[in-house]
Amino acid sequence: MNHYRRNYVFLFLDTVLFMNAMTFLSVNTVITYFLANLGANTFEVGLVNALVSIGSFVSQPFFAKRVMNLTHKAKVFVRILFIQRIFFLLFTLTIPFVADSHPRLMVLIFLVCWAVFNLFVGSYGPFYMSLFAKFVTEHTRGRMRGFSSGTGSLLALGSAALCGSILSHIQYPYNYTLVFFIGVLLLLLDVLTFAMMKEMEPDAVKKVDFNYFQYFKAIPAMFREFKAYQRTVIGFSFTVAAQVGLAYYAFYAVRMFGADSTVIAWFTAITGLSNIAGSFLFGIMADRVGHRRVLILSSAAGGIGSLLIVLTPSLWTVYIAFALSNLCVIGYNLSSGILILEQLPRERLPMGISVNAMITLCTSSILTIVSSWLADQISFAAVFLIAGLAGLTGAFIIGKGSKVAAVNPPTAASQTADKHHR
Repeated sequence: MNHYRRNYVFLFLDTVLFMNAMTFLSVNTVITYFLANLGANTFEVGLVNALVSIGSFVSQPFFAKRVMNLTHKAKVFVRILFIQRIFFLLFTLTIPFVADSHPRLMVLIFLVCWAVFNLFVGSYGPFYMSLFAKFVTEHTRGRMRGFSSGTGSLLALGSAALCGSILSHIQYPYNYTLVFFIGVLLLLLDVLTFAMMKEMEPDAVKKVDFNYFQYFKAIPAMFREFKAYQRTVIGFSFTVAAQVGLAYYAFYAVRMFGADSTVIAWFTAITGLSNIAGSFLFGIMADRVGHRRVLILSSAAGGIGSLLIVLTPSLWTVYIAFALSNLCVIGYNLSSGILILEQLPRERLPMGISVNAMITLCTSSILTIVSSWLADQISFAAVFLIAGLAGLTGAFIIGKGSKVAAVNPPTAASQTADKHHR
């Protein structure tokens, strides 16, 4: 097997393993229900979701500079992922000793460990998209992302069933210990996919050295230079705002409808089913009609889902909204980075991915924390209304953005890879 095909296969497996791992570590279902069992309040549940954004936000400048200075990126990425996932494995081993006897302490330990874990998440976008742009040719990017995500989601149905069975039939807190352990084990296997990749051709790099202040100072200049990219980031900010409802659907179901572990398992299964349908559909759609239309449709789906709960609140409506919001996430994850890739020169891609992550994550984290206050002081309906309007606004802005031609000419590596994928 030549290394181009080899890298394609391992990138495919990375998505499959990662999606199944995050079924067991789902922040919107498993972790939310874990915190509910520990007696966590609404703010703490919202904070856990916000930490996903805050951790990545804080570490973006460091990882962006690191990627831009590397001619070969895979080996460094492997070391970062390994440290992150071993750390969370150590946390998992504390659950049997702390969760039952000291639930408040367990909440605190989880928040600290989850914050550290998510500091490393800041590496995902710049490293992964740089490798993806290098290893996958333009005409197969949508299907590659969509089919790998769809396959991962299909297998995740089995993971969801196993997760629900463990939570229902194994005594607390050993049920969560096992669920988290399986998730981390899959994440460690995922590290191996990057370790097995062959990064033969070096990237052309221009050495950069900037601090936090210089990083933020460079953002307005980048927006002025690439107007289409600026509009894209604004639209993406509204799209991620539409996804804030995912942080509260399960908690809303527990509070309003007395949802138990069986209902939580259904949420996990719905995630898998919607991801399967959305991944295959969006993957084919992206290569045929473009990633912009995928992003318009997915943002609108997230907005409509949240608004449905406001208009007709019921457990079945929550299920539908959960599915539509997951379609919003899968479409955004599939096409957002690729649309940016089409709008920026290759050497500016890590910075572009990082800046988009900084802004959208800041939007997401602030809105998630504010939403926890709104849910307590006003109602969950206020949260879902804001998310719904944000999704529709995001769809409008992305749709109004000018269509630009790809600015990245094929490299020798991508041309060779292209011949192997036809």
